[in-house]
Amino acid sequence: MSASRAASRIICRDRASAVYSRSWGLNLKRGPSAEPGSMTSLTSSVSTSVAILRTPKLSKASGSTRISPFPTGTGFMQSNPFLPMKFKCEASIHLTMPVRVNYLKRPRFKKPVLVAGLPGIAHIGKLAVEYLIHQLRAKKFAELYSEYFPEWVVRDDGSVKMLKVDLSYCKPDGLKRNLLLATADAQAASPAGQYRLTGEILDLAAQHGADTVITMAAYVLSPNESKAKVVGAASDVETVKILHEHGVKLLDSGMIVGMNGLLPGLAAARGMHGFCLLGATRGGLLDVGAAESVLRALSEVLGFKLDLEELHKHAATLPRFKPPRLKLPSGIDEEVSYIR
Repeated sequence: MSASRAASRIICRDRASAVYSRSWGLNLKRGPSAEPGSMTSLTSSVSTSVAILRTPKLSKASGSTRISPFPTGTGFMQSNPFLPMKFKCEASIHLTMPVRVNYLKRPRFKKPVLVAGLPGIAHIGKLAVEYLIHQLRAKKFAELYSEYFPEWVVRDDGSVKMLKVDLSYCKPDGLKRNLLLATADAQAASPAGQYRLTGEILDLAAQHGADTVITMAAYVLSPNESKAKVVGAASDVETVKILHEHGVKLLDSGMIVGMNGLLPGLAAARGMHGFCLLGATRGGLLDVGAAESVLRALSEVLGFKLDLEELHKHAATLPRFKPPRLKLPSGIDEEVSYIR
């Protein structure tokens, strides 16, 4: 094996600690805006032995941080005092990093549009994206894991799985562009985490050529308020005109809280167009009617056909997903939501 192939690539938090992989097939690359400690692409899912090193000799080359070749074999692993632990991981996503992406496939896209719907009030955005995935037969191509998610796992038939962002793609009839569909089990738990996770999603979309970001969320009506079924907000004047031309009334006050608002907002800082479609709702766990309204508006703005007849039927098959119930110190049992 050549020295170049034996050289292991790493992502490290600082020069005092690093993750070292003995498998030359594990290829971890930092994205263009990644900071030390972040990882934006994983190109291997092979089983790999991993250990923690301290004060390794580092060198940087061609956009990746590399560690100089170490002796290989079990003798090195057993005798080195700086290697207190060794364990197996089935895929490279098991490395502990703030944000990491596991690519399931590497499709090529044609001027894709990112459409996201994350859990929020009445699950309008999440239901809308889940239905797009179902109805348009989208294929999942990547999963994004992050330690910025809340500190709980998804329970499914007695098993658990880590919270993640799922990214799928499709090409609807009548649309010349691909749709990148993003949804998640939860939003990031802190404001800083929401900004960081939002940035990672936008960076990933930009790497695949996306220039437009769309989110779907809820507009909560006050008790005596009447509003159009869908209102919108955009990040630039050009996109505002497009929404107006398609009959979407613009939001004239208020704020869009969470990642469904940050995604189109931060898109502008990256030179991308962004807008949000908000379905009017009184709240509740699931508002299928509001999800139908934003999907209808989305298909009209983008110009593709979408059959909505199965939406109510599909909504009935989705799990009634709730955050865990937490007992407060006062002893009052109150449901705590991660959505502000």
